Amino acid sequence: MIKTAKKTVQQAFHLFGLDVKWHVPHPVHDLFELLKLYQVDTVFDIGANSGVSGEYFRNIGFAGKMVSFEPVSDLYQQLEKRVSKDPLWLSENVAIGDQEGEQEIYLTGGAGAANSFLVSIGQMEQVAPELATIGREMVKLRTLRSIIEEHYPRGNRLFLKIDAQGYEKKILEGAVDQLNKVVGIRIELSIVRSYAGEPLICEMLPYLYELGYRVCAIDEAWSDRTTQEVYQVDAILFRVAKT
Repeated sequence: MIKTAKKTVQQAFHLFGLDVKWHVPHPVHDLFELLKLYQVDTVFDIGANSGVSGEYFRNIGFAGKMVSFEPVSDLYQQLEKRVSKDPLWLSENVAIGDQEGEQEIYLTGGAGAANSFLVSIGQMEQVAPELATIGREMVKLRTLRSIIEEHYPRGNRLFLKIDAQGYEKKILEGAVDQLNKVVGIRIELSIVRSYAGEPLICEMLPYLYELGYRVCAIDEAWSDRTTQEVYQVDAILFRVAKT
């Protein structure tokens, strides 16, 4: 029936000298299907901001345990309100890095979308002035190792969502001996450097592959809407078992 209707439409347009071809979109990855495929049972939401990413995991269908980590006080207050409605969603008012203690974080406008431990070199502000640095805050810092030991002492189906504005490698370096428990990662990777000392995608992908992860999907995260130049992408990687 559908093929017949398509043929009829094509014949009608042929009368006007027009050739109609049907566009079949390429399949788009489904994060929830990937979480199911790799049997993810717990998600760590690192760099949770106000909790939007946690709600995203719930909205796509993930019903397991989540732990969100957000260091900035006013954002954490918003996160707490979201977490309080979900018994399987926990939160901590901390940043994650490669050491324990306290550290100063740079606060930005734009609802804190670019808060970072690293100094901005001005790339973001040129494209998005609202992301300029507006202050600093001393925050608590924990290692990935310590939070895995506390919140995921057993198992090997942990998924990390890491959005740390150039600090992603530092986070992973804080738990290399615990990454056997992490089956997958969603991580922001920079094509253009926005922060001093920030590793770029050309460094991060080989590093992640050395850790045993393989890219299963890539999404555009941030780009210049005028020129279409892509500055950052979100990569989804899993430990892909070879048969």
